[in-house]
Amino acid sequence: MVDHVLILAGGSGTRLWPASNSKLPKQFIPVEDGKSLLRLTIERALALGIRGDVIIITLKDQLEPILAECGKIGDGAERIKVIPEPAARNTAPAIAIAAEYLKHAAGGRGEETAAVLTADHLITPLERFAADMENADALARQGNLVTFGIPPTRPETGYGYIESGEENQYGFMVASFREKPDEKTALSFLDKGNYFWNSGMFAFQVGRYLEELTAHSPDIGKLFDGIGASGVSRRSGAVEVVMEGAGVEGIYRKSPKDSIDYAVMEKSTRSAMVRATFDWNDVGSWEEMAALYAEKRSEAEGSAPDGLPNINGGDEELIAVESGDNFIYSDLPVALCGVDGLMVVVKNGAVLVAKKGAGQQVKQVVNELKERDRTDIL
Repeated sequence: MVDHVLILAGGSGTRLWPASNSKLPKQFIPVEDGKSLLRLTIERALALGIRGDVIIITLKDQLEPILAECGKIGDGAERIKVIPEPAARNTAPAIAIAAEYLKHAAGGRGEETAAVLTADHLITPLERFAADMENADALARQGNLVTFGIPPTRPETGYGYIESGEENQYGFMVASFREKPDEKTALSFLDKGNYFWNSGMFAFQVGRYLEELTAHSPDIGKLFDGIGASGVSRRSGAVEVVMEGAGVEGIYRKSPKDSIDYAVMEKSTRSAMVRATFDWNDVGSWEEMAALYAEKRSEAEGSAPDGLPNINGGDEELIAVESGDNFIYSDLPVALCGVDGLMVVVKNGAVLVAKKGAGQQVKQVVNELKERDRTDIL
């Protein structure tokens, strides 16, 4: 099994606005037994049986809610460390600072392996996830940078794709990474059978990642070299906050913004892939959230309901008159009259009303609000 787990928890989750905003983004939304996506991810990481740390990388502005979620963790909380990023610099620098911290903690050795998880995905069951992670660890210890490919179930245009190449005992070498395709291209990927959704999760030896980052994106790799010795640490309950201080902030603010995909994975000849056998949901739209609550309702009732009922994902009252197939997620009572196929979200002082199937347009709404300088509701 991998030695450490890194959790990327600095995203904004704009497609789940207004429940997800800059103050409390998507990873804090409760989805299962009152637990947030972040909390479920932390519990999943601890359940892997790793011998090292769970390191959460987040934005400095989100540190307090992160610590509040960590405070809900029982056994294993003392193994959690949080790195508060001074500024948003995308995933390549976020992973670099954690990798440099682990390398420095190990006395400059980079042989230990780390998995990189996102804080806002649902993954089940744990047994299959752990088995896939063991394969990823084996590939990583061969010197590869490993990602997880999700077998596609539809011609999805909202995800990037991975083309698998040569197979080995634990997975595949990556033949290519592909950008989000149009529908025709996505259909061809589905037909070919060796294209997978890019999950945004990884595994590698920390030293190997840093070497490849420096080789392919030296403006980041060289800048972060040795930053592990620059940070200061403090305790917050059972959790340790690490890599704070003026030295870290000065380096971080000089860093370019780049993703691990662009900075390293697409350029490296050591990119490998494990074909995921676990169930994966990035909960990337209100349609996905509605489907999740509908599935929970079916499980609770023991069978699929007749017709297309309204699903209430909020805690407040729903009154529906001659209305069906609607999803409601609200902190105020909602009444529906004579409407079908809507998603109504009332959270954080804002209201979203959308037809089912139009959930990807929420990002355009957020962009429009940014142009209008409505930071009060973003």
